[in-house]
Amino acid sequence: MPHYVEEEESIAFRCGTEATQVLETIASRYIGDHPAMPFVFRAFNRTGFRQLADGRYDLNLGEKHPDARRGQYAYAFCKVWSGKEAFWETAVSCYGPVRVFVNGRLLYRSEAVDELTPGARKPLRVPLQAGWNTVLVTAVKTASGFGCILGIVRSKWPSPVILAPFAERAGQAGWIYSGLADQDVFRDMEIPAAASNETFSGVKWYPGRQWSAPEQSYGAGKRLFGRGEAGLAAYAWTRVECKEPGEGRYRLTLECAGAAVVWVDGVQHMAMDTGGAAEQELALGYGSHEVLVKFQPGAEDWGFRLELAGKRGICRCLQPHPIHGTQEPWLYLGPLPADHLPFPDGPTLTGLWGQENGGIYWRTDEPDVWVRAYPENENYARWSYPLGVTLYGILRAGRMLERPDLVFYAVRHVRACTGMYAYSLWEAEHYGFPSVNHQLADMDMLDDCGSFASAMLEVYAEAPDPASPDIAREVADFMMNRLERKADGAFYRKSPGYYMENTLWGDDLYMSIPFLIRYARLTGESSYLDEAAKQFLLFRRYLYMPEERIMSHVYDFKQGMATMVPWGRGNGWPAFTLSELLEALPAGHPQRQELLGFFNEFCSGLLGLQGSGGLWHQVLTDPESYEETSCTAMFVYAFCRGVRLGLLEDPEPYMEAALRGWAGLTRHAVDQWGNVYGVCRGSKYSFSPDYYKYDLTWSLNDTHGIGIVLLAGVEVAAMLGVGELRKKREQGVEQ
Repeated sequence: MPHYVEEEESIAFRCGTEATQVLETIASRYIGDHPAMPFVFRAFNRTGFRQLADGRYDLNLGEKHPDARRGQYAYAFCKVWSGKEAFWETAVSCYGPVRVFVNGRLLYRSEAVDELTPGARKPLRVPLQAGWNTVLVTAVKTASGFGCILGIVRSKWPSPVILAPFAERAGQAGWIYSGLADQDVFRDMEIPAAASNETFSGVKWYPGRQWSAPEQSYGAGKRLFGRGEAGLAAYAWTRVECKEPGEGRYRLTLECAGAAVVWVDGVQHMAMDTGGAAEQELALGYGSHEVLVKFQPGAEDWGFRLELAGKRGICRCLQPHPIHGTQEPWLYLGPLPADHLPFPDGPTLTGLWGQENGGIYWRTDEPDVWVRAYPENENYARWSYPLGVTLYGILRAGRMLERPDLVFYAVRHVRACTGMYAYSLWEAEHYGFPSVNHQLADMDMLDDCGSFASAMLEVYAEAPDPASPDIAREVADFMMNRLERKADGAFYRKSPGYYMENTLWGDDLYMSIPFLIRYARLTGESSYLDEAAKQFLLFRRYLYMPEERIMSHVYDFKQGMATMVPWGRGNGWPAFTLSELLEALPAGHPQRQELLGFFNEFCSGLLGLQGSGGLWHQVLTDPESYEETSCTAMFVYAFCRGVRLGLLEDPEPYMEAALRGWAGLTRHAVDQWGNVYGVCRGSKYSFSPDYYKYDLTWSLNDTHGIGIVLLAGVEVAAMLGVGELRKKREQGVEQ
């Protein structure tokens, strides 16, 4: 069978199979490809279209134009970016007649049955070209309705960020919509390009970009916060640009309707107890300086005016952090209790404030324009189960290699998610669907929470943060009290109306048990370990094939049987997980001996299926199926732990198999640049092995496998005592 990597390009050819160099290369390449750039912040107008709980946009033009007459037209328009040619899997539900144009070409035209069944979801595969793409929805008002629902076919899948077209709105998030027209404007006129000029589009577009009746008094004024109330305050945040060389003298002028405090670079420079005006001289160096203003209302009015001037004139205000889709230099937060200090370490875009009163986030001095965070780095600042395994691998590799930078990368990624947890719940309430942490905020299956939450607790042990225990408590409550179970208590996937309806997956052992282990460790409550042991034994009952001593991938309760297909990774998750569970279970636990016996039996079945080159196959019992990297790494991991922890009755053949597996990975599946080949992409399930063999293909640098390979390398090194040997060598040098 051909290998993924030519021998002379393999990492083993360049540096051998010793784990240290392999781990450093894979981890460094991954971080280089996915640098720590957490969120893109964009302006979003709340009077635009909301998303529904399924993630799709409700393009209900009837709500935007309640006085529309039958036969009138209106349009919804957006642009999306794609780094390559791809398909955006969407679903459309029609209120009335609609047409969908992609890059100016008609993709979909509703039929009568679509218009008469608005609850139906019709799949729509949207072709995306590399670069910018436009999507225009043309709708006609009829008695049945006006517009449609359009968006990602499944809310758990990643979706491109929807942005407003036109140069004037560059960077603004969300769809825009048109005014009414008696005839189809775009029937005889070319659909505008993404970067064209809105002013010359021939159509009036909404939401509006300016205040209809600007209030001139005191900046942000009451148009943002309404009439003032005693005991409340708001905050304004900007940066000022100082152009004088070296250290210059500047005059700070403040005019305020009520009490105010001004901080420059975190140092308080001015405070006023009542409204009025004040001046103060400051010495500031060349460059930009952060300015934060806390202001309270006067008699009935909010607001302030602030000016910093030097010899070269008035200093220009800049956005304190890039906010795409707006030119406004000030961000505003409020109202909040005046005695509340929301920024003990300085203002930030991470978090949510005023949660006791429903929550508040930053906005701009534009009508209904708020700031939203979007994770636009494919594999950073995102909460997903493959990334949970990836971060676990990077974290443990960093520990073993004594590389704080690797550890810190994992910590930063996790904290990017946990720091926005409250914000994501708030977004779901205010915008219909969150732009960040969407799986965590919409937690209804184990894929949504268990893997990443397990990595989160592993990171928490390394670097505690205040948000993680609350999230872990919510995940634990979901697993123990809200997750669907069969009558015997087994976790399963209810998923009504979806292909996986009423099924039990071997994957879910990893999506639950490692978290339960770590939550038991965090809380000291043994009931979570008891649940982990119980679940493994229940899953064994449904999935284990005793003749082969391996596991079926899925049990389908609709059919009343297991699929009887031994998918590689479908066995990898249970083997990986059981090795961790046995390490955590105390010697006297009532299920330990039964699980330990099964571990030996299961591993013996896997041992006999290892390929001649050290790798295991995609379908374990089919040597003609491709050699698969992630299951190989999981079996190596489990075998190494079994040897190292004394779990295996006859450790020698497993040690040999683990080393052969690791050698196979480094010689055939990892190249000299740290790229990982042969990882099966995310799966559905089938009763046919041909689905796994032919349809379920492998991907390059798939996150289902990178962390697993790192973990396998860590365990190979631990089994061989590499870390201890290194320490002894270092101690010898020191002596």
